[in-house]
Amino acid sequence: MSLHLDNFKNQPPIAIINDTDIEGISYFKKNLERLFFSKVVIRNSATNNEMVKLVIEVSCNFDIADALSNLDQGIWAQYRKNIDDSFDTSVFHNLVERLKGLNNFDIDVVEFSILFNNCNIIINKIYEHSIPEQLDAILTKLSLHYTHLSKNARETPFEIFIPIFEEEKIATEEGPLVANIPTGNCKKRDYFKYWGLYFYSEEDALIYTLKDKTVISGDLHMLND
Repeated sequence: MSLHLDNFKNQPPIAIINDTDIEGISYFKKNLERLFFSKVVIRNSATNNEMVKLVIEVSCNFDIADALSNLDQGIWAQYRKNIDDSFDTSVFHNLVERLKGLNNFDIDVVEFSILFNNCNIIINKIYEHSIPEQLDAILTKLSLHYTHLSKNARETPFEIFIPIFEEEKIATEEGPLVANIPTGNCKKRDYFKYWGLYFYSEEDALIYTLKDKTVISGDLHMLND
């Protein structure tokens, strides 16, 4: 199927998509709703003759702890209890691949948000097709680290940004120091270093370090495609 550019031309920069825009998007959406027990909104953040960039919002009418309990049982977000290193076993990855196969232009997911009653999770693309490849692994890590990032289960963050990057300062020719944020050399491991957390009890955002399983203060720099 060809990309119907006229359908996007007079729409806002982030437009909700339907089957007149992308073949198979309704099937894709219904299966996501079944997979996540949710309502799903899918938007297109940018388009040209060769690429569609999906922004997916999954709204779940329950708390994050309930979701992670069901995730551990293999009945929410992924239909198995254990995740392996092969992302082609991921239901979400295969749904994206099916969608791409029905159309003659590239499709990628640039942002995937899960909105719970008490917490929002925002996952950003960091390399080509990174979200379809790593979503299951990210959610599995979230389950494993939830107690630590929620301050030993005392307080749940109301927003979690995945990933964020460690700030490095470099001098420009003009003199000032600027943050050196990676833009094209990110790897799978970059999803599992630092996450950004917002708590109602904290004035500023905090950083969760997965390696040390600790919550620390610091500047957040989130990578956007």
